[in-house]
Amino acid sequence: MKFTFISLLILLIGQLVSAVSLPRTPDVDVQSLYQSLQYNQDEQQLIDSFVKELTQITKYNGTNATQCNRCIRRLEVGHDLALLKPKLIHPVFIKWCIDNKIDDEIECRIHYGRNTVENNTYGSDFANMLYLMDPSGYDGQLYCSYIEKTCEIPATPKIDLSDKWPAKQPKHYIAPEPSNETYNVLHVSDFHIEMDYQIGSEANCSQYMCCTNHNYNKLQPPKGYNYTKNSNFTQEQLSNLSFYNGFYDDELNYHKDQTPVENVLSNTSIWQPATEFGSYLCDAPEVLINSSLKSIVQYQEELGLNFNFSIFTGDLVDHDEQAYIGFEKAAKSEELIFRDMKSTLKDLPVYPVLGNHDTYPYAQLAQEKSGFKNLMDWNAKLMGEMWQDYGWLNESTAKYAKEHYTGYSVTTTQNLKVIALNSNAYYLSNLYNYWNATDIDSFGQFQFLIDELVASEAIDQRVWIIAHIPLVQEALPVPAEVFKQIIQRFSPYTIAGIFFGHTHLDQFNVLYDGEVSNKTEENAQNIAWISQAVTPLTENNPSWRYYSVDTKTHSIMNSYNYYFKLNDTFVNDSEEPIWEFEYSAREAYNVVNWPDESPLNATFWHKVANKVNSSTEIAQTYNNYKKRFSPYVPDCANSKGCDGSYCFLASFTYKDYRACMEYYSEPSASL
Repeated sequence: MKFTFISLLILLIGQLVSAVSLPRTPDVDVQSLYQSLQYNQDEQQLIDSFVKELTQITKYNGTNATQCNRCIRRLEVGHDLALLKPKLIHPVFIKWCIDNKIDDEIECRIHYGRNTVENNTYGSDFANMLYLMDPSGYDGQLYCSYIEKTCEIPATPKIDLSDKWPAKQPKHYIAPEPSNETYNVLHVSDFHIEMDYQIGSEANCSQYMCCTNHNYNKLQPPKGYNYTKNSNFTQEQLSNLSFYNGFYDDELNYHKDQTPVENVLSNTSIWQPATEFGSYLCDAPEVLINSSLKSIVQYQEELGLNFNFSIFTGDLVDHDEQAYIGFEKAAKSEELIFRDMKSTLKDLPVYPVLGNHDTYPYAQLAQEKSGFKNLMDWNAKLMGEMWQDYGWLNESTAKYAKEHYTGYSVTTTQNLKVIALNSNAYYLSNLYNYWNATDIDSFGQFQFLIDELVASEAIDQRVWIIAHIPLVQEALPVPAEVFKQIIQRFSPYTIAGIFFGHTHLDQFNVLYDGEVSNKTEENAQNIAWISQAVTPLTENNPSWRYYSVDTKTHSIMNSYNYYFKLNDTFVNDSEEPIWEFEYSAREAYNVVNWPDESPLNATFWHKVANKVNSSTEIAQTYNNYKKRFSPYVPDCANSKGCDGSYCFLASFTYKDYRACMEYYSEPSASL
């Protein structure tokens, strides 16, 4: 059944049990979470027959029984079933998965169960993918490579976009010269609000994200273990180890409950109790998000900053297990963050994009021509209406965003064009990307991007591009190559900046024109800024930044980064965090002797990347900033935790990164 936006909301209002109120214990009641449909006798025979065939493929030990071949054959069987009786995909693949112990029962139902308003499962989208895809060709090979990791990554088809734009004129090979005037732009990313954050819950859990009352550590603390005795805190610090609830009012005043949360330290099954402002294996409680927004306002006033606008590069919903994320939780997380941003930043325009977590089900986005786009329309409509209500987008731009996957284009008061894209259109976890995967533009986003860039180039207008997921990480090869060629064509003259989030780390990627062995200053074309996150997950200190931007060219002249030490809040009697200035890029990397009047362009970051590669000291500097001086920063001199830094920084796509790692692993290679 396909829901419209209105019918989904009506269903939502009628829900008596939402994902937020599901049992918070490790032993989830599978049947209550994922209700099975009833099937007649003929359907049951079909189910048994297809399960048997899938099982035979799984257990077959013949000559061609490679894991890759088995994966593709399963897709072929699933495709046949999807064409014959699509509703049977769910029971067939769930039963096959459980019977053959492919995963535990809950995970089998999450991967293949029918999606509902309550159940954040992939089964409905998996069935749609099977119905659409060509499992025997590039589609199947790509899926088995990236999702099941049983096949080699297939060769990327040759892509030539030269007929999509006018020829590049001589002046387009040179970036315009900056002026002597600047303005400021705020950049925040990856809030990941943990709406069910629980003070005193397990902050050292066995799940990916901790700090809810359904998280736990699979290992019991040893007999006699006591957190206060076994921690590394001093007695003075332990005297300030308290657990309070607190909140910020509408005026950003912080209020701490005068009564501490009881019995936190008496729970002998907890390895590390969660404190008020968050922990390193947890997403951000709302009080942490409000603290970050308050710090932005305070530094604006203290430094006399006047932000022209802000960009937000995605991810509002937390990393909780799929069984605990429902439609209502996803929608509320998005609404709550944008509400807090609006109420705190007041009239400052915010230009946002959505991340891979900012949809329901997780990461799924269907192309209009697939026939399934209406399943995700609710999100684009909700965002477009909200962004218009907050005055961030005008009516026509909001209308476009609602109809085109929340992508849009705006022109700022400084005549800079900002183009926002939805990166789920190239994300490897979006199952719809495995349909007709050789299509260079199945969502139409790239044609939109090209049209906007051609129009801007014709009038000498500079452009910023914002999206969530960097191409160097988790982008599928065909759209990554298309995106890369577009950036190359319109750099450095038209594209003044590219901005991502997603990694939660303070990073950058340099785009080169040439082979992996030719990463030279002359070939450096552009640079993508990857913003640090507000959420501490995983093992980072919360942070945000702003840019000093040239008024004429909109090139970045400097970046200024702010953070706080999360571990200080563990033993400060639940007082507010102290946000500090961390670094500015120009001063932090002054070893490259960069001219004051030159922007921090691809050449600057090329030089920085080379310093990271050649100097352990600069590699340590980069990794300190990457994780914002958290206790988990690797020691570059005495461990391998910094290995691969250069190839990440000096690559723009995952294909580039792999080639770099292979090339520089050769004994004869040098940088």
